[in-house]
Amino acid sequence: MGDGGSTERSDRAPLGVAFGAVCSVLAGCAALLGWSTREIALISIARGWPGMVPNAALGFILAGLSLGLLGREGRPAPLRRLGLASAAAVTALALASLAQYVFGWELGVDRLLFPARVDFPSKFPGRPSPNTALGLALIGAALLVLPVQTPRACRRLVRCVLVVVALALTALSGYLLGVGYFYGLPPLFPFTGMPLHAAVALLALSAGILAARPDCGAFAVLMAGAPGGVLLRRLLPFVVLVPLVLGRLFLIGADLGAYPIAASFSLASAVTTLFLGTVLWVSAARLNLLDEARRRAEAERAFLATLAHSSDDAVIGTDLDGTVLSWNPAAERLYGYSAGEVIGRKVSVLYPPEHADKIAADIERLRRGERLDPFEIVGRTRDGTAIDVEIKVSIIADDAGRITGFSGICRDIGRRKAMEAAVERAHAAERRLRSQLEAIGAANVAVSEALASLPRSELRALLEVIALHAKGISGADYAAIGIVEDDRRPFDPWVPCGLAAEEAAQLGTPPRPVGVLGAVARGDRPVRVDDVQAHPDFLGLPRHHPPIHAFLGMPLRFHGRTVGNLYLGKRPGRPPFSEDDERVVALLAERTCGAIEAARLYRSEASERRRLQAVVEQMPEAALLVDAEGRLVTCNRIALQYAIRRAGELDPWGNSLLFDHRRPSGDPVDWSERPMTRALCRGEVVTGTEGLLFRPADGAFVPVLVNAAPVRSERGEIQGAVAVFQDITALRELERQRQEWTGVIAHDLRQPIQAIATASQLLRLRFGVQLAAEGEKQLGRIGASVGWLRRMIDDLLDASRIEARQLTLDCRPVDLRAQLGEILERSAGATAGHAVRLEVQDGVPAVWADPGRLEQIVTNLLSNAARYGEPGRDIVIAVRAEAAGARIAVTNWGRGIAEAVLPHLFKRFSRAPEGGPRRVRGVGLGLYITRGLVEAHGGSISVESTPGATTTFHFTMPFARAAADPAAT
Repeated sequence: MGDGGSTERSDRAPLGVAFGAVCSVLAGCAALLGWSTREIALISIARGWPGMVPNAALGFILAGLSLGLLGREGRPAPLRRLGLASAAAVTALALASLAQYVFGWELGVDRLLFPARVDFPSKFPGRPSPNTALGLALIGAALLVLPVQTPRACRRLVRCVLVVVALALTALSGYLLGVGYFYGLPPLFPFTGMPLHAAVALLALSAGILAARPDCGAFAVLMAGAPGGVLLRRLLPFVVLVPLVLGRLFLIGADLGAYPIAASFSLASAVTTLFLGTVLWVSAARLNLLDEARRRAEAERAFLATLAHSSDDAVIGTDLDGTVLSWNPAAERLYGYSAGEVIGRKVSVLYPPEHADKIAADIERLRRGERLDPFEIVGRTRDGTAIDVEIKVSIIADDAGRITGFSGICRDIGRRKAMEAAVERAHAAERRLRSQLEAIGAANVAVSEALASLPRSELRALLEVIALHAKGISGADYAAIGIVEDDRRPFDPWVPCGLAAEEAAQLGTPPRPVGVLGAVARGDRPVRVDDVQAHPDFLGLPRHHPPIHAFLGMPLRFHGRTVGNLYLGKRPGRPPFSEDDERVVALLAERTCGAIEAARLYRSEASERRRLQAVVEQMPEAALLVDAEGRLVTCNRIALQYAIRRAGELDPWGNSLLFDHRRPSGDPVDWSERPMTRALCRGEVVTGTEGLLFRPADGAFVPVLVNAAPVRSERGEIQGAVAVFQDITALRELERQRQEWTGVIAHDLRQPIQAIATASQLLRLRFGVQLAAEGEKQLGRIGASVGWLRRMIDDLLDASRIEARQLTLDCRPVDLRAQLGEILERSAGATAGHAVRLEVQDGVPAVWADPGRLEQIVTNLLSNAARYGEPGRDIVIAVRAEAAGARIAVTNWGRGIAEAVLPHLFKRFSRAPEGGPRRVRGVGLGLYITRGLVEAHGGSISVESTPGATTTFHFTMPFARAAADPAAT
């Protein structure tokens, strides 16, 4: 309750001062304006009423200015001096006017303002009335003692203001009741009086002074926050104004003739009595309510005291000097003092001596009514332990609003401070980690840029970037990065960082991975030591090497393999590397080792590319390489000999280098059938394809052997194709000479063989009966050998004709059923031990074939089936008609032929692997000649075999045509 009154009073006091000052200044300014414009309403309010003279108006302006400057504390000294000067001027002006009345002097001050316009009829024109002058003199005196804070000055101020209030209320009642004696002074001064607005201004100035010094005497009762002061402030305006207003109303009724003048006084007395009784009744009820509120306030205080006693925070109450008056159990737990030990002592005992000045300054601020924000300070317990506390101080005021003491709530914030410190450390670590991650990100960007420029730079440039950023991230003075694959060889490359150029030059050749460097290179974990010389593997530093103390070595590993080693060092006196440094360097190593591996692969790939380019360039064959779009990537110098350049002409893939590729017959090869196209578009591997390639230098077609293959990625996708053209001119000449030699040898061998055969026959004829059994046996062997040699010579001749494409056929329509039957009868000796079955499908047309060569084909296949077939098993010849011709299949049962051997059966001098006790004679030309004969007829031959089961040779013969070509080959 008291706090609320104090607050209300403190809020009302500046408003009261401002109201009094403004009213006084406005009244004075209005009067001066009226004198300036000759407006009677501003000077006298109404005609016949006293007017405010210029000196009085000036006095009210100065009094209002003085009240505004002196009525508020905290004004600067110059303004306060100006306020005192204004008050002194008001007092002097008023006293001069009174002196002129008392002593009859004429001082000339009445016409200071507007001397030509002071024309009101009076004995003393321009002079304020005595009651107005007295009121201004008393107001000036009160303003002069307003700043003085002593009881004597307070009493003087109260007397002055009470007299002024009496003068102003008397004049105001005279105006309300129509009694001129109250505001004028007849019979002494019937020509003058106190103006209405002067009376109002004097009352306003009195109220302003009252608001400025509410603690003075009777004013303290009026301005107190206690119930009496509240009741007085609320009832006083009614008690003063209501009788005056009622009296004026009853006088107006009497003047109008409603009742006699005596009745008006009776009515006024009765109504005033009734009003005052009502006021007393209401006052009693109000006091009862205030007493009830007081009891509730006391109960609230008791409740608050209980809360303070049970609070977990220390609650300490002190007086204005900082002496402890109250002490709850929480304060005893916090500071260790019991209530008896600390009550009566200064609050400074709870804090270290170095905080004494701050505590004294805070107490002084609280005395002035200033508010202190919650603050943190170091306290001291009974045993001298320092504790961190947070203090919130409140001002304690009495019911009158006077500050009587202070209340402080102290809270132990040691745990909170520890948590805040931990949070701050976490934030610092987070900021440091964020900074390190940003640095690692910048390093990754730099490494990526260096990696992207690898085709134009070297591996060393990438290592320099990594070493530089590792040095910056870890705070090292020196850094080095090296790559080594053999501990017996130096690092290559070795990139130092942090050394001047001349220092690096003095160190000479790169080091080997020995000592501490080797311990890092051989291991898979970082090596971090505060003193590198204390490491057991330390072997000393090279000459001219700067001294280092702290050391951190980091192996750079990629997919479990070391791709490099990073070494960091600090000068003596620098702090050692921390775990955070090791962790961030490890993170950098993890992010960059892939780039190092990529750079190494770039270097290896570039080296291999150069080596491969050199090999391709030196190849004796023409080599071409195209990409997935068919664009020519590279070709060697031999290939350029076959390149044709025609202005504006491109091949289907957009290449300007053209190659004229033809078949052995000289016909152009269609683009879709060229070996490079087949390899790139269809993924085929083309080997040993013969053709012709035009060479512009000599304008001739060169026989070539073409090989082409697709270039595939790891996932099997075609990324390009490669083709190699081998000039086989020399091989063709050698083959021609070989064929010529074979033909000559075969022809020349016929004569001695014929002579041997003839001699053996002559011997048989001459000595036929007389030959002994042994002689007959030897002649049989000679005959068999001669037959075998003849077949070999015939095979060699046929093979030569096939290779030279000079094989001549005498083709005619042939009935397969009849022709194959005759062949089986004549080859019965070759198939001895096997039953041969002929199965011909009905309706097979005649074929176009050379009967002799057809017999040679069938006989070769039958003898082959008999030699390699299982003894006693059947041999089957099956014939059926197909769209292109007749298909003849020769099948036997036996060991079969391995799948790996099948593609080689029809090559020259190729024979199936032999097994078992039998050994089959032959030179491996039978199936080669058979294929040549079949293809010469325009057919094809193939073989299929199931190991341990059957082997079947298939060949086809074209059907006879209506008009046979006698030159067919």
